[in-house]
Amino acid sequence: MRRFALLLPVLFAGALAACNGTGPGTNFSIDASGEDNATITTDGNGQVAIKAEGFQGSFKIPKVTINAEDFDLNGVKLYPKSTVTDFHIAGGDTGAGGSQGAVKVAFESPASVATVAQWFRDAMIQRGFKVEADGTGLKGTTDEGDRFTLGLAGDGEQKTKGVLEVQG
Repeated sequence: MRRFALLLPVLFAGALAACNGTGPGTNFSIDASGEDNATITTDGNGQVAIKAEGFQGSFKIPKVTINAEDFDLNGVKLYPKSTVTDFHIAGGDTGAGGSQGAVKVAFESPASVATVAQWFRDAMIQRGFKVEADGTGLKGTTDEGDRFTLGLAGDGEQKTKGVLEVQG
């Protein structure tokens, strides 16, 4: 899971290249309230709010949009031309060196549910994930053994909304 936490700065830096793009931006949130008592949220318009022990503030940055090229989960990208609508990291610590947290990514893809599901299945298997069907989506474990679920729902004939959650 720590790898996912390290992914955010890279994702954020890469996404800055897409600042002030057309359409809605990506909503980000980091919740480390269980460990560090801190939360950071950014809405799709670039409004950032930080709450931490001894500090609270807000400021505005350029709107950031994350698309398929900017996202990578252990070598698995989003379906081509997809756009991330929400990106959430929740930290946690189970003690004794064990990490327990979650990453949740909501996205929209320009293809049918069946096409997006097959694309993810093939990409995940190629990267060593253990994958099985779960309704219209997928579930299993990553190449590192973290549990994941991929929920997919149609949003018109050639559009899919998805939520990818990874717990480690």
